[in-house]
Amino acid sequence: MKNKGKFQNGLIPPALSIVFAAGLLPLDTASASDQSSNQTDSVDRGSADSISPSLFTRTSLLWSNPQWQEFKRLWRKLDSIGPVDGDYSLGNGNYEEYEKIRMELDNSYIELMRISEEIGIDSIDVRLLHRLASDRLDILSYGSRMPFTRMMPSPVSNQTDHLITQIENRIDTVVSLREEGLLSSGEMIAAFSNLRSSINSYFLLETISNSTYYSGVLWTVTWPLEADRIQPHLDSIRTSLMDNLTDTEAEDSEELYSVMLDDLESMEQSLSRARDRMPALHDLLMDLELF
Repeated sequence: MKNKGKFQNGLIPPALSIVFAAGLLPLDTASASDQSSNQTDSVDRGSADSISPSLFTRTSLLWSNPQWQEFKRLWRKLDSIGPVDGDYSLGNGNYEEYEKIRMELDNSYIELMRISEEIGIDSIDVRLLHRLASDRLDILSYGSRMPFTRMMPSPVSNQTDHLITQIENRIDTVVSLREEGLLSSGEMIAAFSNLRSSINSYFLLETISNSTYYSGVLWTVTWPLEADRIQPHLDSIRTSLMDNLTDTEAEDSEELYSVMLDDLESMEQSLSRARDRMPALHDLLMDLELF
């Protein structure tokens, strides 16, 4: 039976029906809270069943929301920009046009922050997606960023920069498969899973960057690029700090380690919040790329 609705002859966009058929979205009734409570330290196992089954509920408000649709328009505009001669490090050089897109992205970010609560998304979602879109724009317009382009590079930037190129490449693969009408194929499932895996790592590294101070020793730490290795790495840093604290008798060293442990605690809380939002971020990513 066909339901009369705003998307041609049905309430669900045609692409969403294909997603169900492809197995990208499981047909079960587990709630988002159930899924969050079942999460382990690994953010994403890379399998289809890790996509939230609440996609329709979570995104239905967004399909007619002008602020979200404006952000999606800008995201798709970035999707349409390809690398020069297949090299993502070169940049396209149309700086005036890209500065216009940047202003539009920043305005879109402000508007989404303003209405995020009423459309059921979190400020964390908006911040991370805007950050990713802005970094994508940097790579597409300027190419790979060299150290001399910044007076002081942001923490973890050398790792997130590497991931942005990988993400852009994987987005182009998804776009190509989508345009070829292969949305329901195994190739699309694999491509979208690979994209999601890279973006998971980016979101967690960006969360670390956002909660790391330039004056802190943790600024110099190199983090794993795999999402499921970040928490064990954090635990090992904490253990090492505690061991060193036990071995030291200097009062100033104790104070330094105390500050570092506080920074780790703050970082762990930020990472936990980001992980809790991953099911929602996966749904938003699916809406941006597939619908």
